[in-house]
Amino acid sequence: MNQIKRLLVVVFVALAFNGLAFQLSDQAKVSIITCSPGNEMYSVYGHSAIRVNDPRLNYDVAFNYGIFDFSSPNFLYRFCAGQTDYLLGAYRFDTFLNEYRQDKRSVFEQELNLTAQEKQAVVDFLLWNAQPENRVYRYNFFFDNCATRVRDVIAGNVAGGIIYTDSASHKTLRTLIKDYHGKLRWVDFGIDFLVAAESDREATLEEEMFLPDYVMQHFATAKRNDNGQNIAQPVQVLYQAPEPTQGPTWLWGPMVVFSLLLIVVAYFTWKQFKNGEMKPALDFILYGINGLGGLLLTWFTIYSEHPAMSPNYNLMWLVPVSLLYVIVSLRKKWRPALRHYHLIFAAWMIVFFVSAPFLPQKLHPVFFIMAATFFIRALAHSLLILRPLRKTRK
Repeated sequence: MNQIKRLLVVVFVALAFNGLAFQLSDQAKVSIITCSPGNEMYSVYGHSAIRVNDPRLNYDVAFNYGIFDFSSPNFLYRFCAGQTDYLLGAYRFDTFLNEYRQDKRSVFEQELNLTAQEKQAVVDFLLWNAQPENRVYRYNFFFDNCATRVRDVIAGNVAGGIIYTDSASHKTLRTLIKDYHGKLRWVDFGIDFLVAAESDREATLEEEMFLPDYVMQHFATAKRNDNGQNIAQPVQVLYQAPEPTQGPTWLWGPMVVFSLLLIVVAYFTWKQFKNGEMKPALDFILYGINGLGGLLLTWFTIYSEHPAMSPNYNLMWLVPVSLLYVIVSLRKKWRPALRHYHLIFAAWMIVFFVSAPFLPQKLHPVFFIMAATFFIRALAHSLLILRPLRKTRK
């Protein structure tokens, strides 16, 4: 769904009863709304919202914690830094539903078994939370998003609380998100590049509910703590989207691209090694890529507020110091003094390959291909450096 368009159609509750608390009738219903994943990156995991429907008062509003604005100043930087602000919007439910129909995304509803007092407490809180001074919150992908907010609003307004009766999936946070974008190979590659070791621990049942599908799944079997009754009625389908057609598989995924790069680098390195002279141009490119990648990860590790960005063990094969090597070696007269960096880098890459199976972070298979590309270049340099030493000993 186009987020700017959504911002334009948002009618904050100030337009509904002037944002003031009001008394629900005995026909009021409060529901969890779950929307299936979409095609845009921000929608690939689905969406959750709360519906408050009171036919007697002609009040049918979707409370949506997933509003953001791509056009806001420094959006990309703030998103990378974990400083993205989302907000709660409220608008007519038919508008909400129609947008998901247009996007061909299924919409499901779970009416909640709440007392009249609990329904009133939910709507009073949502009305307060949707006010301009209260509606903004600091988004966190794993721990504070549209789905976790729905979970917490409902659970926090049920007398005695909620008991989740089913079991957690025993999946890690990384595995949970891969279930949604695993076939999007470049997206999967990029997320594994940035998301660090924190995502490789097993998620608790409540933590799984950062994903809308798991909110729907766990609330389907959850019980009220006060009387043991189900907290939600059976799922109702408000809109069933047609089955998506399988588009053509894009050949040039990261596995193919970086495997070809490895072959090209290995070929030119072998030719130069046989001639006993390594051309510096390829060194500048490879060490430059390695250093820039390491510098980028270092920034995310130190400055990003996303808790899942640190520690990132990809910094074992992406070394920021490699960029310093490139900069210094631009002066030809300094290159001989830097030649032993190849030995150090090759030795460090061996440490990485040996220790990789024991790291607390699951690394994408393509990362090993990329690491091998850097390694063979450093190894060839190292063998040429050590060759005179072997001859001397003989």
